[in-house]
Amino acid sequence: MRASGTVSKVLLPFFAVAGGIFIGYADSHSDDEFVTLGVLVGFSFLLGVLGPRHPCLWAVLIGIWVPTLDSVLPRLGLAPARPWESFSLLTALAVAALFWRSVSRALTAEHS
Repeated sequence: MRASGTVSKVLLPFFAVAGGIFIGYADSHSDDEFVTLGVLVGFSFLLGVLGPRHPCLWAVLIGIWVPTLDSVLPRLGLAPARPWESFSLLTALAVAALFWRSVSRALTAEHS
């Protein structure tokens, strides 16, 4: 089943970002990596089935939120702090920059 037109260009990226934020938020409140990994793989599979032409875009739109929210939410007091994890804000900014570059390249390649 392939997604077409507006669904694949607007709704699926929105769905990917919303799912990624949900997975990142759930991961920042849980210590169980296997649950996060299972939901991440299952959600990625679902988007791969619905929009098979953009697998790299789905990976970036979903995966960026786990490390970013793991770094940002404890600093805002919205998640428990984990001092044993050394993921810094600078690393989150580097990941966000790579995310922006990947998305801009994917969108540019799509319009070409």
